[in-house]
Amino acid sequence: MKLLSFKGPKLTTPVLTLAALLTALQLIFDKFSLGNQQVVLIGLGFMITAISGYFLGPWLTGITMVITDLLSNTVFNTGSMFFPGFTFSAFISGLIAGMFLYQARPTVMRVVTYEFVQILVTNVFFNTLWIVMMGFAKDGAVALLKIRLVKEIITWPIEAIVVLILLRALQRVKLKTN
Repeated sequence: MKLLSFKGPKLTTPVLTLAALLTALQLIFDKFSLGNQQVVLIGLGFMITAISGYFLGPWLTGITMVITDLLSNTVFNTGSMFFPGFTFSAFISGLIAGMFLYQARPTVMRVVTYEFVQILVTNVFFNTLWIVMMGFAKDGAVALLKIRLVKEIITWPIEAIVVLILLRALQRVKLKTN
């Protein structure tokens, strides 16, 4: 069993159609978020990111995440500020999802590890860095990191369980992209 995969599906019409569908779903699910992006944001987009990684691999998932971020900050903007760092985080998030989940059997260890790496790299490290760089950490980076860490520790097992259930259901249905 390989831990990480850097491969992806061939760019066929069904694969690109699935990528477009998942991009649209990501845009919709991201709108169902609670909180403030500058401090703590709780949303459902993690489910579509995992499904994209499972079907599209790291590179195409990364690209779809960038497209989603750009669309949500331009066409579908609801007043939030665009910052290129978050676009980079979106790409890294898709890359991590595809590396861990593409055509892999969704085991508890794989999904828990994926969620841990995803949360640590994108949410805790990069997104906190971008918020500090944008000047929204009024009480300092350490205070912001403490708040964000509590949220991530709470959501990590919840997200892992939801992703595991979703991917196992998709595996049982035996959907194929190629």
